[in-house]
Amino acid sequence: MVKVVPTILAATIDDYETRLKRVQPFARRIHIDISDGKFTDTATIGLGQVECDDGMVVDLHLMVSDPERAIEAVVELKPSLVIIHFEADGEHDELFEALHEAGIKAGLAILPETSVDEVAELLGSVDHLLVFTGTLGHNGGQFKQNCLAKVAQAQAINPDLEIAVDGGIDDTTGEKAVAAGVDVLDCGSFIHNAADPEAAYHKLEALTGAPA
Repeated sequence: MVKVVPTILAATIDDYETRLKRVQPFARRIHIDISDGKFTDTATIGLGQVECDDGMVVDLHLMVSDPERAIEAVVELKPSLVIIHFEADGEHDELFEALHEAGIKAGLAILPETSVDEVAELLGSVDHLLVFTGTLGHNGGQFKQNCLAKVAQAQAINPDLEIAVDGGIDDTTGEKAVAAGVDVLDCGSFIHNAADPEAAYHKLEALTGAPA
C-alpha cells in the first residue's frame, strides 16, 4: 500500500514548528529536509533543532555535501530512516552500515540527472530509494515525469526496496507516480499550502488505496 508522507522544508525554527504542528494531527509519517546551504542553494534549520518524539515516524533527508559529519548527530536523534544523497561526498556504504548498526534504516536519494545505473551497486545496501522529481531545496516546483522510469529500473535490481518520489507531488502527479509503482509519495506544498491540509492529505491517500 502506497504511503503519503508530508515533507517539512523550513528555513527557520518558527516555520518548522508551524509546519510540524500543521501535519502532526493526521500524518502517520513525516519527512524532514535538512540542508547545509551548500549542497542546495537554500539552507534549512539544523539537526539540533529537529525533534523525533517517541511514536513519531520520521524520515530524515540529508541534503548536505558531507553527510559523514552529520552521522553522530543523526544517530542521537534516532529517526526511523535517514536518506543520503548519492551526489554527496563520502563513502556511502560505510555511512549506510553505520546507520544500520544504530538500528536506523538507510536511504539513498538521487537527483533527476542521476541514473539508476550509476547507483545500481548501492541499491542492495539500502532500505529506501528516494527518486527526486523536482527542484532540490525548494517547495513546489515542476514535476519531472521522466524520472518515474527509474522506479521500475530500481525495482528490477532490488525488489525489496521501498521507493519514494519527492518534488512537485499533487493529486495529478501523485496519481502518475502511484501508477509507476512507487511505495511512498513525499509531498510538501500541496498539503502545506492547502486551505485544509488534512483534506489535501486524504485526497492523496485516496489515490493510493490507503485507509482514510
